[in-house]
Amino acid sequence: MLQVIANIRSRYRLALLVIAILSCATALLLQSLISIQKDDAQVINVAGKQRMLSQKIAWYANTMHQHNTLQHKKSLQQAARDFKYGHHFLIKKAESGEYLYLDDALISHYYSPESKLAEQSEQFYAAVALFLQSNDLSLIPEEFEVDEVEIFLKQLDKAVSLFEQQAKDKVTLISYIELGFWLVTLCLLFIELKLIFQPMEKHIMTTLDKYQQQKQHAELVSQTKERFIARASHEFRTPLQGLINAINELETSTSQQTLKQQAQYCSSRLLNILDELHEAQLLSSGQWQLTPVKSNLLETLEAVIHSYQFSYQQNSIELVKDLSAELNCTVELDHRRLQQVLGELLNNALKFTKVGQVVVSASLPNHQQLLLTVSDTGIGFSKQYPYLSTLLEIQDTHFQGMQMGLARVQHILRAQNANIEFIDKEPTGALVSIVLPVCITQEQGETSQLPHKLHCLIVEDNPLNAMILNGILKAINYTSDLAENGLIATGKVADSNYDVIFMDLNMPVMDGFRAIDIIRQELSLATPIIVVTANTSQADLEKAYQLGADGHVYKPINNDTIKKALIDVLNKG
Repeated sequence: MLQVIANIRSRYRLALLVIAILSCATALLLQSLISIQKDDAQVINVAGKQRMLSQKIAWYANTMHQHNTLQHKKSLQQAARDFKYGHHFLIKKAESGEYLYLDDALISHYYSPESKLAEQSEQFYAAVALFLQSNDLSLIPEEFEVDEVEIFLKQLDKAVSLFEQQAKDKVTLISYIELGFWLVTLCLLFIELKLIFQPMEKHIMTTLDKYQQQKQHAELVSQTKERFIARASHEFRTPLQGLINAINELETSTSQQTLKQQAQYCSSRLLNILDELHEAQLLSSGQWQLTPVKSNLLETLEAVIHSYQFSYQQNSIELVKDLSAELNCTVELDHRRLQQVLGELLNNALKFTKVGQVVVSASLPNHQQLLLTVSDTGIGFSKQYPYLSTLLEIQDTHFQGMQMGLARVQHILRAQNANIEFIDKEPTGALVSIVLPVCITQEQGETSQLPHKLHCLIVEDNPLNAMILNGILKAINYTSDLAENGLIATGKVADSNYDVIFMDLNMPVMDGFRAIDIIRQELSLATPIIVVTANTSQADLEKAYQLGADGHVYKPINNDTIKKALIDVLNKG
């Protein structure tokens, strides 16, 4: 793109330069024409004055013959001087010897044997000088006779005509040259249009078409990538649901608890990796946004700390939690993103702490802000702690996670108007402090209540997922029916009354989108619909909400996520 801009700029500059040169040349030509016309006007004026002066000289000479007065003599002398000056001006030569104001016709008129105007003018001036020096003014020189003066005047008239013709010829020549310049300018502009502007326009259009194609290709790749990530997430989350449920339901002896914890930690890490992929996709597509919900703050933090207990034990690092009792309250914020932030801090603290302990502290100092700190005994910031060194991230030999830690943490905290501070501890270690604004909606003891009885419809094509969801509902004393696809579900909804519908999106025969649309539009039912899906595509989720869904949960599900979804949806109603 930069090369295209450079080419366009160079061509445009060339076109401007050519136009500027032509404009300057035309302006100079006009100035030259004005100067020539000015000089020619002066020459014609002098030539015409010569004719008038010759008449005045002849008249003064004849007058002095009858009335010799001092005034007449002075006037004759002045006229003679002016005549002599005018004659010398007209026949002036340049240093090269060429005449300044005489062309070939005028030279012939002034110096040819037939006219001899130059010689006659000099004789006329000489006669005036002799007349003025003579004591006998009764003798009039022959040059002042009427016949001679008329012949001389005709010669001078012809000279004036020749000077005027010379001026006209110059003006005509300049006009032709000016016209030629305008024609050349038009030709050059046409050439610029054909060789510069049209190719430039074609080049721009070609480049824009190319970049438009590249943009469309990039959008297609982005959509394909989004669909792939959503599909991969769906395919991972579905078996992961069964794995997590099996691990949680597994009854083990005391000696095998460690293996169960290890399995729980590994499944939790898999789920976190899927969440990181989903977050990265949302960030790249510009669809990332906070999803504030009301939930218990203490439970949110303890869930993250509990998931890391096994990993810390395996690395012989003590994980200490210091959570204030006042955290046991309902707070409205993006709890899942807060868990991601704390998980990232714990993960990095574990990665860069070889011995000692990591302490997680949290409190509500003024009941309006959450103060969360993670302190370790690791290498500290002075040893290139990963939060502050992009170079270390490049050279890092630890390959856990998706390597999006700090960028995601900063993005989440910035979106929630939170502050993060990095402190180097003495003698070793690091402390990360976060101050996050919170809104307490319920104090301890005030919990949202679920109805005692609900009859639910589970729309799910995967028997394992349907069994898990049915087990969760049975645990809270709710009854349920099963529909293997959207077509069966719409038939059941038309024939029976349900309090809540749990709807999968990706199913054979009829998917969840079409089923939601039929329930809302054709059956005109307002039964709460909770989407239960492994599809993390934001576009698909928005489509489900537009069709009439009331809430959603991502697989894998558990008792807490289902209860929370029910509370949110039923409280809306």
